Amino acid sequence: MPGTTTSPPPTSLAAIQDPNTKTISVRSRRTPTPTGTQVLVKINCTGVCASDLHLARRDLSYLQATVPIAGHEGVGRIAALGPDADPSRWRVGDRVAVRWLHTVCKTCEVCTTGYENLCPDRRVTGKDVEGCFAEYAVPDSDYLCRVPESVSDAEAAPILCAGVTVYKALKISDLRPGNWVAIAGAGGGLGHLAIQYARAMGYRPLALDAGKEELCTRLGAEAYIDVLETEEDCVVARVLEVTGGGAHCALVCASSGRAYADAVGYLRRAATMVCVGLPVRPSPIPVLPEDFVARGIRILGTSTGTLRDTDEALGFLERGEIKTHGVERSLAEVEDVLEEIAQGKVSGRAVIRVS
Repeated sequence: MPGTTTSPPPTSLAAIQDPNTKTISVRSRRTPTPTGTQVLVKINCTGVCASDLHLARRDLSYLQATVPIAGHEGVGRIAALGPDADPSRWRVGDRVAVRWLHTVCKTCEVCTTGYENLCPDRRVTGKDVEGCFAEYAVPDSDYLCRVPESVSDAEAAPILCAGVTVYKALKISDLRPGNWVAIAGAGGGLGHLAIQYARAMGYRPLALDAGKEELCTRLGAEAYIDVLETEEDCVVARVLEVTGGGAHCALVCASSGRAYADAVGYLRRAATMVCVGLPVRPSPIPVLPEDFVARGIRILGTSTGTLRDTDEALGFLERGEIKTHGVERSLAEVEDVLEEIAQGKVSGRAVIRVS
């Protein structure tokens, strides 16, 4: 049975970015009204993503916000249905996820071949549509997924972007059980989940980070390399040594040009690099034609995932195969959390407790 919600109030709180000062503060606003196939969701928890930082700082030219409220890892319950939402599928009180993708066209080549997350006509929560740093959000019910009742709001929220992103990355890596996965940025919001998904999928996680060995090994990393305590030109050698010839996959979650450069060096033959982290400064990957021809390496990229990917990623959490790690903060602390992410001070994932 779905849960219950109270009638939405005429006004509610949101962490809103000022268009002039760019500071984020909690203010009252008119509670949004769902239109068309949208539904109104009362947000309980939402994760904080590095993409939220990029949107707030306007530091990526291709990721510019058009709305003042970010947040795209929201978990809550439906408070009202829009006029065109299907009442046979959705009811007030249903527990749902508000995700990065608000809508996609569903008809283009990428949408129909399993890559709807790359739809050129996609609309993004927190970028094109006001997001989840608020008491209420309005996702589109045509692109909504359910959250299992057996997991908590704070556990589920990070799966909706961080979790599904690294799960999708591992899915497309063409790995076999027992293969080594080197995870750059392994102690962060994406990386700490990548360790656990890799372990649950039968791979051998090697964690690369700085000052986060205890967390990474506790979550299942088979080995750990501290990139700041290892001389810069020795990281590649250490990975080659630990893995007995190189990683079968480099999953780069770190927003670091050095992480990408190192990955090219420590991949073994016929291995794959999956790009996830987004360096703020242009960071060309130092790869040559002979790396592809003579070594047979592949370089792929991905972000978020499809509805099916999200359901599968949540399934690992529901079965107890992974567990999110992080700290809960309040809506008033969104600005502080974004700064901590920028400084690399967050271990695991920060989750905003909205209500």
